[in-house]
Amino acid sequence: MVFYFDTPGLTYDSGATYAAEAEPVVPERSRLAKVKLQLNRKTDSELYEFAQQHITAMAGNVAFTTPDPLAPAFLTLVTNYNSALQTAIAAQQTAKEKTNLKDVARAALEAGLRTRASYVDTKSGGLEAVVLSSGLPVRSAAAPVGTLPAPMDFLAKMGSLEGQIKLKWKRVRGAVSYIVQVSPYAMPRTWTALPVSPTVSTIATGLTSGQTYAFRVAAVGFAGQGPWSDESVKMAP
Repeated sequence: MVFYFDTPGLTYDSGATYAAEAEPVVPERSRLAKVKLQLNRKTDSELYEFAQQHITAMAGNVAFTTPDPLAPAFLTLVTNYNSALQTAIAAQQTAKEKTNLKDVARAALEAGLRTRASYVDTKSGGLEAVVLSSGLPVRSAAAPVGTLPAPMDFLAKMGSLEGQIKLKWKRVRGAVSYIVQVSPYAMPRTWTALPVSPTVSTIATGLTSGQTYAFRVAAVGFAGQGPWSDESVKMAP
């Protein structure tokens, strides 16, 4: 058995074994707290709010009576930042609005150029020099195509106005224009040509309301006109 020097009732010759006084346990010193800013993770608006919260927390805080920078200087930093932030936000909004206006204007201009291109294609008769005189470029020459097939999926639909019929068909590869004809729905057919169409749709106008008409379309290429499509029949509104 081990006894300490101050154990009551024991003498030096009692035969007991003595041990030194145990040393007190000293707790390990805790880690010092540090500020965790993580500024690079904050958005511009979050940074401003973060600084404002700091200003509020520091006001009258007896633990930090002489902050660096001092309160007036730090407030100036925050105020200047907020002013620059609001200016940037306003500029971004203005830029967004102006970009939207530009996009709308560009779409309108592109539509106008496409319409002009169709007009030039129709009026030029396919002559390169005439097309170039418009200031518009000419498409690269395509490989010669033989006799074109008849357009498919030719469909006549009532127009939105009285005496109008909308016509549409599938594009024929190699076609430079399309010839469309109309006839009263009676036999024999008496076909009348509508304006040549450079696209795969057109509108027949001036028809007699309540009368039924037959329509047909043929593609025109470098080898000339192809066969007629199947007829499409519709009553004029």
